[in-house]
Amino acid sequence: MDRIVESIKNNRFVFWEEIARDGAQAKTILSGNQRVDIAKKHGSLFGLNGPDHLVFAAGFISIGKEEERAIKILAEQVDNCYLAVNCRSSKNEILDSLASVKNAKYARIAYVLPISERMCNLMLHKSQKDVLLQGLDIAKFAVDHANGIPVDVQLAASFETEPEYIAEAAALLKEQGIAITHLGDTQGKLYPTEVASYIEKLKFHSEKDQLYGVHFHNDLGFALANNLESIRKGINLAASSWLGLAERNGLVQTELLCFHLVYECNKMMKRFGIEGKDLFLTPPDLKMLHKIAQLASKYTGVDLKVTDPIVGTGVNSISTGTPFVDTKSFQPFDPEKILGIQKTILVTQLASNRVIKEVAQLKGYEFNENQIIEILDFVKTKAYELNRSVFPENELLEIFERISKNNK
Repeated sequence: MDRIVESIKNNRFVFWEEIARDGAQAKTILSGNQRVDIAKKHGSLFGLNGPDHLVFAAGFISIGKEEERAIKILAEQVDNCYLAVNCRSSKNEILDSLASVKNAKYARIAYVLPISERMCNLMLHKSQKDVLLQGLDIAKFAVDHANGIPVDVQLAASFETEPEYIAEAAALLKEQGIAITHLGDTQGKLYPTEVASYIEKLKFHSEKDQLYGVHFHNDLGFALANNLESIRKGINLAASSWLGLAERNGLVQTELLCFHLVYECNKMMKRFGIEGKDLFLTPPDLKMLHKIAQLASKYTGVDLKVTDPIVGTGVNSISTGTPFVDTKSFQPFDPEKILGIQKTILVTQLASNRVIKEVAQLKGYEFNENQIIEILDFVKTKAYELNRSVFPENELLEIFERISKNNK
């Protein structure tokens, strides 16, 4: 049984995770063991239902022997989610892909097929009609040699092609045994209303049992909105990536999409037009998002930014102003309760007496008003002298200790 197909048929959601796929955006690379670590932790987000909600793209077979070895390491060690191997429309690559993942507990492969006239000419130097015929031949070949491993197809530049043609192509591919047809927004230029209109037409021309997934690039910053529109229109498989990394200009951040599909799911119909309560057999543990994102950051060498939503270094940090008095009035949710991220107080040039007093008390020091003013003046002066906003904790403790000793 293909648990991913069963999930989609039952209107449950599936992540197609691509952080390990090729590193073309941030020029990253993950070893086999690093991919194993992220895949296992990602699968554990869903408890025992990882194979119902996660396809981890293990790698792209055409990169080379080292990539193939990395894929095989995953196949040997990861058993709590599906592992997919990506390849081109080549019978040799189909066989290599199947061989690399054959030992996985939950395996599948996906081959890329150009579908727009422009992309067919660019990638295969053939007409759209001839490429589809080749794609059907590849589909039959792959399914015949898969020994039960599900085979998907990823249609490059789907949204540049009339939805009627995509529906027809998907139906023909399904006849050859293709499990899921993935729609690629290759240029990353779609706006949410365009996505909604396209998918509506596509679904109208497709049989009800035709299964689709989507792959939206984030060039214009619409990857999240476009994925939510596709879910609203009935497509429940989306390509994503931790930190938004992977393939060219990136995909929707896995952590961000996951958050929106779980947090206050009873309000999703009002917010997104999506019925959210049954999307997951086991709802993802949102308190794991930050930990996995930090792991992805460590392995890829791509630092988390202060302003990254959900997992950024600024989440639940505070320095001054009215938010210091009433944090809840300036946050959409409680980061510690929902995400497990504890509050941190940073001392910067924006600090106030209140900030210095609370930080000192947290470190076990009690100062009078004159001492607090002295510390605050020193902090602000140093910030501008060094052109450095955040005052390091070790230096702050030195000041506290010095002032404390002087007081004695």
